[in-house]
Amino acid sequence: MTDEADYYAILEVKPDADEETLRTAYRRLAWRYHPDIAGPEGLERMRAINVAYQTLSDPERRKTYDASVSGAQTSAHREAPPRARPTRTSLRPVASGPLTPRLRFTALDQAPVAAMAFSADGAWWALGQMDGRITVVSARDGAVTRTLTFGAGERPGTLQSLRLSPRGALAVAWGFSLGTRVWSVADGRTLWNTGINAPSGAMDAVVYDSQPHVRLATPDAPIALASDDPFRWAEDGRRATAVYSRPLTPQVSPAWLTPLRCVEDGNLGLLREPPDENWRTHLRALSLDGRFLLTFSTGRVATIGRANTLRLWELDRRNFRGTLEPRAVGRVSEIAGLLQEPLAITPDLRWVATGAVGRQIRLFDLRNRRQRGVEIGKLSPETRIALSADGAWLVIARGARLQLFDTESGSQRQEWEAGSEITSLAFSPDLRGAILGVGLRSGLAELWFFQGS
Repeated sequence: MTDEADYYAILEVKPDADEETLRTAYRRLAWRYHPDIAGPEGLERMRAINVAYQTLSDPERRKTYDASVSGAQTSAHREAPPRARPTRTSLRPVASGPLTPRLRFTALDQAPVAAMAFSADGAWWALGQMDGRITVVSARDGAVTRTLTFGAGERPGTLQSLRLSPRGALAVAWGFSLGTRVWSVADGRTLWNTGINAPSGAMDAVVYDSQPHVRLATPDAPIALASDDPFRWAEDGRRATAVYSRPLTPQVSPAWLTPLRCVEDGNLGLLREPPDENWRTHLRALSLDGRFLLTFSTGRVATIGRANTLRLWELDRRNFRGTLEPRAVGRVSEIAGLLQEPLAITPDLRWVATGAVGRQIRLFDLRNRRQRGVEIGKLSPETRIALSADGAWLVIARGARLQLFDTESGSQRQEWEAGSEITSLAFSPDLRGAILGVGLRSGLAELWFFQGS
């Protein structure tokens, strides 16, 4: 049966994966590719994931499947075919434009670059590899400042996201089975370590240099669940966001465990929509200064029905009693499926870009109720996008192809081809001269900057 689908590859597990590994892989992929999140493009992938899991989670069906695959041995002894080593080739311009090369960083091994971050002025650049190793370098000359790790002897995990503090003195990162950790970049010390982790996009964090502390935006469910069952934590807390602020000092009051709460609802204007028990928050993103929160959700909205909603929250607003009470200050709701991942957001959350039906990226200024559209061709859940700090530039990576668009005119301004798949993208937060960071599956990373900046 040479045409038999490789169910192990679909679930991204090894052929000897046990029941718990299969269950965890299924839940992780379902969170990413469910049509509520990925849009219609995720439907076929989700069907394949369901079939693969239904087959491999049943011992008898799995035994039959293993025997049916041409040349298969038992599931415990089948070996995946060796993968070709990724080519460590730099980006090759296909069409020239305003971005020129600044730095090619080759010091990483061939583990994929899964996440990257910049300090506020773009002087420091952090590169996170998929296994959780983080390298902080000078964005000017590539000199390595510090290598950070989640600790020896811990079980393998997958890095999801990474942030630097505004001055680059602190770093925070989190990932599946890695938990969340905050480091001092100067000496590599761990300042805080916790088992908190959530499905991709379900949580966010920022760190501050002044009065060092970390702010977390998480599902609104008991935080003890985050270490034991992150998927249940995300599901139980799907209707709201809990925002915690934890000092990074030796003596910490337990008061930090009392969060600010941002509760989603389907209200529009004066209309009052009853709470939707099926409401689901897919993405939470904090602004660089931690004062604002963006959420992307699916749920029933008054007059629209089932909808995708982008909502901007002001977190540090005080009510008439003088206590902190977050409030929604911007919102867009569209019929479910019209907005979909991938998403990209400027550091101040002023602009958010989202995939849309019709081969388009739509950009929303939630504070000023402005919109833009960029025709970019077919999107898929694997597409990666990033916005410059002022929202003027959009980059789109599909496989090894990278394109730069001017968001005001909607025109394509530059294009590249890479030697391997592009696995991460990030613009620096500095409005005075944007820098684009590109990470590849081969472990290669590059910086490109606008001429004159």
